[in-house]
Amino acid sequence: MAPVLLAVLVVALWIGVLDKVVQVWRAPEDLPLRALAACVVSATVTFTVNLPPLRPLLDLAGAGARSLVINVGTMAAAYFLLVFFTYSMRGPSARRTVRRQAVPLAAAVLVALTAWALAPAAVRADPADTANGAHPHATVFVVAVLGYMAYAHAQSLRWSIAYVRAASTARLRRGLIIVSVAVCAFLIADATKSLLAVLQAVAEPAAGLVRVANLGYLTGVGVGTLAFVVGISYAAVTGMVVALPVWRAHRRHYRRLEPLWTAMHQAFPQLALGRVPATSWRARLGAGSTHYRFYRRVVEIRDGLVLLGPYYDAAAAPAGPESAEAHWARVIREALRAKAADSPVVEADPVLVPGGDDLESDARLLTGISRELARR
Repeated sequence: MAPVLLAVLVVALWIGVLDKVVQVWRAPEDLPLRALAACVVSATVTFTVNLPPLRPLLDLAGAGARSLVINVGTMAAAYFLLVFFTYSMRGPSARRTVRRQAVPLAAAVLVALTAWALAPAAVRADPADTANGAHPHATVFVVAVLGYMAYAHAQSLRWSIAYVRAASTARLRRGLIIVSVAVCAFLIADATKSLLAVLQAVAEPAAGLVRVANLGYLTGVGVGTLAFVVGISYAAVTGMVVALPVWRAHRRHYRRLEPLWTAMHQAFPQLALGRVPATSWRARLGAGSTHYRFYRRVVEIRDGLVLLGPYYDAAAAPAGPESAEAHWARVIREALRAKAADSPVVEADPVLVPGGDDLESDARLLTGISRELARR
């Protein structure tokens, strides 16, 4: 594989690793997610150790060590992908099925290791190289590795199609369709390389045919890997893109609510809500903390406005052509002064400061009041 294409694949895979690590960190009990993360990590290690700067380092461990890591890593990635779809469709009750699915993997790895160990040193260095295709040990090695991967990818493709039909959202469905395309590409690559290995074992195909078949295999791997990374990250990335305007709005409202929140906090310090529970420590970091702090600030302001009830002047009328926000800022300011003087209004207004139809519209109204409150 060309170094530039290999580098692109490695970068894409590491992006996928970071994405899955964050997701597993947030939901460590999610079995399908854990299996998918293991799949991405296995594939990433496989491609990373094949980078030109790292290849000599792994070759120091012995001739063929890098080849073993690459091939066993790709088999593990195929297995964990199958585990992901199995858990996704059957849930936690599929643990026994997942253990049974490990049996073909173990058998294929054992056959491949045996063939590799018995092969001559030149073949052990790279048994999947087409130059070694006529050697029986190389044939057994390639067929064992890619035969298992073809089996796992075929099963994964069946599950992925079923999962696409059961997907609850369009975003998830699109991501799964891309993953299905990736699995198809992997399956084509597995079949192409396996057939080439068998053909080289029983005949001597033309050099041009070998090159074309090997190019088809590498193309399937490259296209499949890129599509796989895009597919598994699609839902998360598009979800973040869609959520970005909401995150920015909450961050902006949080800052603009500070004058009103400060006034409520000084008048009623006992209303400060508790911090993030220890069981929700993940919410302290990332975009989620912005939403949490925004919700907390709105709730604390509303609680303060409730306690200001005895100090509102029901007879307060708009002072000229002022806006609703300016009117309520003036009413709240006078109520805060009455609260500071411990002088509740006899005929207090039982109606609270009006709010919006939902939290977002309520925050916009409170933001306007906060802005007016800060001007005076």
